[in-house]
Formats: sequence, C-alpha cells, structure tokens
Amino acid sequence: MLSVSLQVFQFFLLIFFYIYNYYNNSFSIFLVDSNYNTYLFDNQEVILPTKYKYVKLEDIPVEMLYFLLWSEDREFYEHNGINIKAMTRAALTNIRNLSIVQGGSTLTQQLAKTVYLTNERSYKRKIMDIMLAFFLERSYTKEEILEAYVNSVYLGNDISGVGAASQRYYGKEVKDLSYAEMFILIGIINGPEIFNPYRYPERAKEQGLIVLNSLPDKNIFIENTEEIKKEIENISFDPPPYKDKYLNLVYKVKAEEQSLGLTGGGYTVKTTINKGIYDSVTLDSDSSALLINNKTGEILSFWGGEYDVFYSNQLIGSAIKPFYYLLALEKGYNKDTKLPDQPMKFGDWEPQNFDKTFRGTVTLEEALIDSINIPSIYLAMHIDISPQKSIESIKNFLVSDVGLKGNYPDDLTISLGTVETNPYELTKAYTIFPNYGLIPETYIISEVYDRKGNLIYKRYPKIENRITDISNQAFSEINNLLRRVVLEGTGRRANIVDLDLHGKTGTSDLSAWFIGYTGSESLSTMVKGEDLLSSSNAVPIARDIATSILYFGHKDEVYVYLSLDALQQKVSFFDNPIEFISTGSEVITYLNSIKFDYSFKELEMKVNDALQEIKYFYPDVVEEIEQWKTNNLIDFFEDPYGFIQNGYDLENYLKTLSLDIEQEEKLKNIYQQIKFVYPDQARILEKFIN
Repeated sequence: MLSVSLQVFQFFLLIFFYIYNYYNNSFSIFLVDSNYNTYLFDNQEVILPTKYKYVKLEDIPVEMLYFLLWSEDREFYEHNGINIKAMTRAALTNIRNLSIVQGGSTLTQQLAKTVYLTNERSYKRKIMDIMLAFFLERSYTKEEILEAYVNSVYLGNDISGVGAASQRYYGKEVKDLSYAEMFILIGIINGPEIFNPYRYPERAKEQGLIVLNSLPDKNIFIENTEEIKKEIENISFDPPPYKDKYLNLVYKVKAEEQSLGLTGGGYTVKTTINKGIYDSVTLDSDSSALLINNKTGEILSFWGGEYDVFYSNQLIGSAIKPFYYLLALEKGYNKDTKLPDQPMKFGDWEPQNFDKTFRGTVTLEEALIDSINIPSIYLAMHIDISPQKSIESIKNFLVSDVGLKGNYPDDLTISLGTVETNPYELTKAYTIFPNYGLIPETYIISEVYDRKGNLIYKRYPKIENRITDISNQAFSEINNLLRRVVLEGTGRRANIVDLDLHGKTGTSDLSAWFIGYTGSESLSTMVKGEDLLSSSNAVPIARDIATSILYFGHKDEVYVYLSLDALQQKVSFFDNPIEFISTGSEVITYLNSIKFDYSFKELEMKVNDALQEIKYFYPDVVEEIEQWKTNNLIDFFEDPYGFIQNGYDLENYLKTLSLDIEQEEKLKNIYQQIKFVYPDQARILEKFIN
C-alpha cells in the first residue's frame, strides 16, 4: 500500500516539476504574438483593422472590470488560481439560463490557456491550465493578472484584448464605452465565434442582455436596466473597410520588422507609406510600381506584390542607358557630340533600332531622348579604350559605384539593357541623378511604440553610398537630358504641367519600364508581358503616380548645377543645404560671405535649420559648421569683443532686441569696458542706454 502511495506521489511530483519547468521556460504574460502588432500609414491611419491595442488597467472603467469579474470570476480576489466552488456554480447557472453565461475556469486559468496553451480539449490541457494558473498567482499580483487578461482575451475576428475590440466594434476607446457596449464585449468572451457581432449580431446582443440580467438586482452601478436593454437592442455593427491590397504593404513592413529584433508583439509600427498616394493609384495584376523619397530613403508607396517590386528580376532594356551616358559625359562627350546611326554587326548579333531605320548621324542628346539603339551602342563601346574595357567599365560602375544588384551580361548587349534587376533596385540606383551621386538607405518603418505607447525606435535618414568620381557638371547634363525625355521624348506621356519630372523608358521582350524622378521623389513602373511598349504600357502608370505626387504637394525641382563658385550660388544653401553640399559648393566659404547679410538671431536660426536637414547626411560638414558657429555666431552680451572683432553690425543687432532692465544694465557695463578700446561701438551703445 505504501509502495502504491509512493508511486502516486512520485507521479504527481513528476507532473508538478514538468509543468513548473514548462512555466519557467515560457515567456511573460505581457508578451503577445507579433501578428498582433498595429501598422499605421504615415498619417497615423491604421493600415489593417486593429488586432491588438494595449490598455493599462487604470484606463479601463471600474464598472467594466466589475461586470467582467461578475461574469467570469466573482472570487478572483479570493482564490489562488483555482476555484472549485466557482466551477460548480457556473455549471448550475448555465443550466438555469439554458445558455453559456459563466465559464468554469477562473480568470487566471483562462489567461494561462490564452498565453501558454492551445484550444485543445483534453485532460492534459486541463491539468496544465490548473497548474499554470497556480504558478501565475505566485509570480504576479492580481492587478497584473487582470491587466494581462483584458489585453489578451480573444474577442473574435482575429482581435485580442478589449482595447482592439473597442476600436474595431465601436470605433472608440475603452474608457468611452457605454454600459451596453461593455456587456456585449463581455458576452463575446464565452463564444467569440458563435457571438461574432459581424456575423451574428443578434446573438451578440442577446448574450449581452444575458450578462446584464445576471447582475444582482442591487448593485452599485445600475439601478434601471431598461434603458441599457434598449441601447443593446439598437446597437449595430459595421465591419471596417478592408482592402486585400494592403496585405502586400504589411508583408513588406513585417520583413523589415524582423531586422529590428522586436520580441513578442503588441507594438504600434508607424510606416512611411503615404495612404493618399497609395489609394489614388490602381494597377492591373501584371503591373508593379514603387515610389520613394530620394532624399530620405522613405518608401512612400508601392503597388503590386511585394515579390514583384522587391525581388522579381526582369530585363530593363533602355532604362540602362542613362548610366553609361553619364560616364560618357564625364569623359568629355556633350549633348552635341555626333554619333553614327548605321548598321552594325557583332558576330551573330545584328542590333536594330526600334523603328528599323537608320539616320546616318545623330547627336548624343537625340540618341538618348528618342532612345535610339545604334548610336547608344557606339557610345557604350567608346567609354573606355576598347569595347571590352568599356563593357567592364560600365559593369564596374553599376555594380561597385552605384550598387545595382542584378544579373549582368559580359558583352555589348549590356548597352541595350540585358541586365536583370527589379523595380526596387533600379529605383534606388536612379537616385544618383537628382542627388548628384548620393544614394540613401531605404526604409519603410519610421517609428515603433511598445504596447504602453513608449517610443522605442525611430529611424533617421542615412546615406548608403556616395559616388565621388563623377563631376557635378556631368550629373547636371544628364539631368537636363532626362528632363527632355519626359518633355519631348519616349516618356512624354508622363509629362505633367508644374511637375519637374525626369525619366527614362525601357522595353524588353517580357517587360516595359519607366523610371523617373523629381527633386524629392523617385519612381518606377514595370509591366510584365510580351510585345509591350513602355510608352503605352509603363509610362501612363507613371503619369498616374506623378499626378498623385503633384496633388499631394510633392513638387520639388531637381537641382540645377551652375558652373559658379559658392559666392555666386550663396542663396541656395539655406534653400536646399543637401543639394548645395552634394554639388560640391564650399559651405564655410559661403557662410563667411553672408554672415553680415542677416541679423545675428536670423543667421543663427537659418544655420540651425540647415544643420537639422544635413545632420544625418553629412556629419563631417556638420562638425565644420558647428566649429564655425563657435567662432562666428557670438552673442554680444556674452562676448562683446568677439562680436565686434567679427565685424557684426552692432546697431542693427541691438535694434532687433526688446531690451529688458537686466540687458540694459549689461549694456552699461559693456559700455564701460569698450569705450576706450572701441569708441565707435561705444557711441552706438549710448543710443540704447537710458
């Protein structure tokens, strides 16, 4: 007999330690699955219906907590995780009401099941949730358990927690719920599928009435239930608008999310996606497009499948041409250079122009604007000392300098775009043109907040690559040519009044392209299929996107480099400091030239604003400017000698101030200090001293 008892004891001890070990190796009750993150557009609108929204216990009305505990676990604050009496009472109540009014498990057991277990119905799972509830009660306070419960309880339609349910079903915060709305939510807990308010609204309302009627006749919150019953009956549930196309956006966000190392879920993830631009453009299933901010690297929108935009490599055709035309311009070619347009043959390859005709001779600008193949091949052949060296130079520039990832040929067909890459890579590569050699790191997540609303991640712009061996003059010339492609060439269908759009078309056997950019945005469109024309397939899509860009106020012009020194271009630094620096202008020389053109305070404000714009792009220049500020932006009251020695206009400076009594006293002291050293400045001070 003793042996049997010992074996039983050992068996239960084994179960105890098994579950205890399982519990110790599990995560916190406050961690939720990453599928329950909330994703926002850049304007804070939710991309997909909210699945999870963390709510602090103190932000939940005490009435709702009372109704919840009355329905689910009346002895919550008395038991240690398991309540045999409650299990018995729940069974009797359900029989009496002929409906599921109360559950047999304690609230702690329900939490254990939600967080650690599956919905499997078995004795093993029941033993597990009893033991886990026992351990939870010894690891957390009652308030912590209750807070975890209200934020994890499943309420149907892929929603966890009362915060998300309040937003989804009623469009309001938990703290703003009426009693009627509270009762329906609490009723859903006992059967999220059978009481689904979208699918079975009458059932959900009936269940809410049952929870209401289960309250004792005398309670501290409700005296007359009739008005609440009427409100329950009149509540309607309208599913939120849901667009399957938004799923592709979320897939891309989740891919970047993994690189941030976020654990669990319940985060609010703000993206860079512009909802207005995204919703304004609709593409067919064979099309894809991408729009990025070419200064910051923000992915503003993309259309089509995530795979098509970011990973599906296709031949890019003539969209390759601007890259080696840029190399040619750097080598000394110009827009008026004459290029032959005559039959060519390279072994078995006999290239043709699109229209199957030859013009004899064309200029470089004509060849690019009208995308004429034969003169372009000739130009590509002469980038270096031999055709083979030219091929290597073009390939090295694209791979090493630009960083364009893809599959490359080893022959002259590279000049006609037998490079395979995807819209994302090509769009990013084209940012070298408006940025004069700068390529920003792209990103789609701008901020992340934890479940309590704390900002835990913020993304700042960074430069991924900088091309330094191409002159600003060459970049400016290629920009001029690519603008003319849109104005009068193969991309003219994309042209829109008041938008400084540049770009290039590209056509291959199985795809049609347009890659374009303004001063702040870069875009690509790609259409898959046979016998397509970029001008009639890809370009109209680009026009739709360009129209949206203009409508939403994105119309920055591409910077035009002038062959002038910094002093002649001095106004441009404060207008666009990034462009000013990227074109090689000398900032310190410029600042020295204009430091007397503004009041002290005005200049300080302008310099600080410029620093904010460039601090993530040019940290080395920021250091130079900060040092310049130390030496030149001098407060007269702190260093009157330095102020005067730097040549600042003292009288105009003092006129900008509204002097208080303390400053007037300081002026009197400064006057005594400088009246013999700087008598002219002392006489100026006399005008401001009462």
